[in-house]
Amino acid sequence: MNKKCDIPNLTDKDYYFLSQNTYSTEKMKEAFKEKTPIESKSNKAYYVDKIKRDSDTGLDAYIFVQAKKKNDKWIKPDKPENVVVAFAGTDPKSQFFQDVIDADGGNVVMGLDPKKKSQYIIEKDAKDTSKTLGKYNATPSQDAILSSGNYKLITKTSQIGQADDLVREIKQKYKGTSTVVSTTGHSLGGAEAEYSAVNNDIYAVAFNNPSVVKLHSEEKQKEINSGKYDSYVKSIVNPDDMTGSGWWDEYLRHAGRTIYTKDPSISRAERQIRLDPKFNGGILGMVFGVASDYITTTAMGMPDTHGLNKGNFAFDEDGNVQNIEGDKLVYDKNLKAMLPPEVASGSGAIKVTPEVAKQLAEKVNAIINDLRTMKREAENAYQEHDAAINDLKYDTYRQVGRGLYDQLSLEDVNNTLNDLAQSFDKKENPLFYDVDAEAAYIASLQDTISDLEEISGYLGQIAKDFKSKDKMLANWLKL
Repeated sequence: MNKKCDIPNLTDKDYYFLSQNTYSTEKMKEAFKEKTPIESKSNKAYYVDKIKRDSDTGLDAYIFVQAKKKNDKWIKPDKPENVVVAFAGTDPKSQFFQDVIDADGGNVVMGLDPKKKSQYIIEKDAKDTSKTLGKYNATPSQDAILSSGNYKLITKTSQIGQADDLVREIKQKYKGTSTVVSTTGHSLGGAEAEYSAVNNDIYAVAFNNPSVVKLHSEEKQKEINSGKYDSYVKSIVNPDDMTGSGWWDEYLRHAGRTIYTKDPSISRAERQIRLDPKFNGGILGMVFGVASDYITTTAMGMPDTHGLNKGNFAFDEDGNVQNIEGDKLVYDKNLKAMLPPEVASGSGAIKVTPEVAKQLAEKVNAIINDLRTMKREAENAYQEHDAAINDLKYDTYRQVGRGLYDQLSLEDVNNTLNDLAQSFDKKENPLFYDVDAEAAYIASLQDTISDLEEISGYLGQIAKDFKSKDKMLANWLKL
């Protein structure tokens, strides 16, 4: 069952803009210091309300408050319409151990508990947010520092755990107001956005982020797998990207919906080849090839399948994510279907046009035709069955009374077939399938066809008479 939450009046492109800005450290510091808004090409602006960084764990987060225009000038409202907590992704240059080793390797890949606490050494009178001397490993030199009385121990979780705590803090700050809190981020930052959104029941849009479903409790994972968060947690992924779609096997799922920016069939075929030892000189060659492909595409950008750029993400004029290859449709991994951008984005009420209705009607009709073919094949299956049984019967008849079968009679053959039969037709001929199951299967197909024909009819009528049916279709398709 999908869960309801407050849906922000922001587009995929808006979240893309904010995620990009998490990598502009100096620009964000300047905007925060000078209290000046950053303005997007979508005629929206945001103030950097808070910067949360932790050099020990690698946390790198920005709280953006949506600006409001007054007298043709941007102002920071007391009650903003939207507040977005945006997380930066992996920074291998300045935070290699924190991001690559601890977060990417330890939490994302190995599945280590992001809430596990570690101890750090800090000056006795310093604030807990001050820079520490590093993680406490109980070495003699560290114990000597602590015994001096000038230092103390504090505890911290991983940066993913800190991200969760930060979002909970921001959500509590705006509790009881009309402000909608949401999260976003790219890569590791997207994983933090997704993880914290699920735990705090808020909206999130992440880009090329790894799946971190396994970091949640078993109970939470059951909720995720049931689709509880599909309506408001979304991962937008280039299927070629090994971080976003799966560095080894393809991820079973992200915590919410997964929208691929193009048809994933070629990417999946290439993955099969990459994981097949016979195409890679054996097991070692396969492992080396996977590692090489991951490093060259993700870290070195050859080709760049991972970056937060136009090569991996494109948007239509309404800010919905669109196909990066120019196709009209993007791929919803959860639904296993190519969908129009307006439908795939699913942020708030879907904007439906006559063209969208027409495309959906065509897709439904294609499914109906496939089901009709399946129904015909099921209805005609008895012919192949009867032909096969008759061939078997008469081949055996010809051998009765001779050679190995000299003690058998035709009656023995018929009795054996009758004993093995699952049921009989009206003429008492033996059948080797469950006629009740067959009938139920055909009836189920017919019921599905009838339902889809009705939906197709509605969609076709909407395409013809859009104004009167617009609201109805939007309600049907809202995810």
